[in-house]
Amino acid sequence: MHSPIARFRSQIETYGTQPVPSGQRRSGSYDLFVIMANFLVNPASIFSAALGVASGLSFLVVVMTQVVSLFVAMVVLLVMARMGVDYGLTGQMACRTALGVRGGRWLTSPLRVICSVYWFAFQTLVSSLALTAILSEHFGVELPLTTVSLMFAVLQVSVALVGYRWLQGLFGRALPLKILCLMIIVIQLWDKQTASQNWFGLPSGNDWLLVMLWFNAIVGSMLTNVADSADLVRYVNSRRSLWVGAMSGALFGVALGAGLGAWMMTVVGGSADELYHNVLRMDSSLLMTVAMMVLIVMDNWTINVINLYTGGLSLSHTLEPVSRFTCTLLISIPAIWLSGMAEVIHSYLQTLEKASVLFAAIAGVLLVDYYCRNWRLNVQALYQVDGEYWYQHGFQLSALLIIALAALIGYSIPEAWPLPVIVMLISAVGFRLVLFSRQRKASAL
Repeated sequence: MHSPIARFRSQIETYGTQPVPSGQRRSGSYDLFVIMANFLVNPASIFSAALGVASGLSFLVVVMTQVVSLFVAMVVLLVMARMGVDYGLTGQMACRTALGVRGGRWLTSPLRVICSVYWFAFQTLVSSLALTAILSEHFGVELPLTTVSLMFAVLQVSVALVGYRWLQGLFGRALPLKILCLMIIVIQLWDKQTASQNWFGLPSGNDWLLVMLWFNAIVGSMLTNVADSADLVRYVNSRRSLWVGAMSGALFGVALGAGLGAWMMTVVGGSADELYHNVLRMDSSLLMTVAMMVLIVMDNWTINVINLYTGGLSLSHTLEPVSRFTCTLLISIPAIWLSGMAEVIHSYLQTLEKASVLFAAIAGVLLVDYYCRNWRLNVQALYQVDGEYWYQHGFQLSALLIIALAALIGYSIPEAWPLPVIVMLISAVGFRLVLFSRQRKASAL
């Protein structure tokens, strides 16, 4: 009879930077639908939608902006995620084809680790706003936001440490619970007097600038996943399952998350920071309190499991041959620490703008490189020194230069323009011209 510790160890995912064997890629479109739906019904999607309504946009405009933005970003992410389905690779390992073995290891991997830590802290703090509201309004317990956030953060690490199998199991149970809680919240507030009648108003004047800021923020936040988009699909059995499951799950999830946040803010009014306080002041019943608490806990747990899981894989790519389990444990330490800093919430849009420009530039190079290789990779060369992807001492300098130039241009583009899309196009066109010039020189020899 196995001890609990032995059973725990047997469940731990062993594939870090190594590809998942084809025989173990058995997940289908429904598995991916559940993961992506959970990924997009999260505290940030609810909070950002509420923030949009609080800024003056209508319910319809906020939801449509988030859905369209997500669709644009998902097309890019799913193209890059093919490497996970086709080869069982992590996204970070596949980045070596465009950036070089060392370029992928020392550029995109550390960047993604930083993003994972930041998103973990942001999601935890947003959820803690709700938990402090519940403790205050229903139980009369006043706790500092940072205290609640730190305690909540510590509880989220276990599933991510084990890996994909527990992640898949958690998500399968969490989605029905989330939908049930969402229905309860809507039913409880349905007949209340709404604070705003701005349900279907179209943008006018300066509202278009706000819409574009929201579009850029959402596309940019999603593109920070471009270097690890393959991580969650390397157990998926086909490209069809990838596109059907991931795209439908993502659209379903963002519609639910954004719809709930925008709808609650339209009903209760006030500031986005006070959203959960105002909801509970309007309906402080035990049923509403339980539904809110379960929804917030499940939302935060599922999204932050992904943040830690993908962050751990990224760090293991940098610190080879340190295991994925150890790397996940390592990044949980700064993630928990940052969860105690409330300033993370208020720097959301500024942080997104900087991160989105850089990752959009990386995305353009990765897409062109993958396309020019006819969607094929030499898996063995990804692990070789002096192999096909070694380039100049482990770096493809032309790709890194294009990324740097595109990012610098991006930081000077006006906010009213679709910033991540423009930067990605600049990067893609620039790198395609570099490859075309290289091919012409090779054919001339």
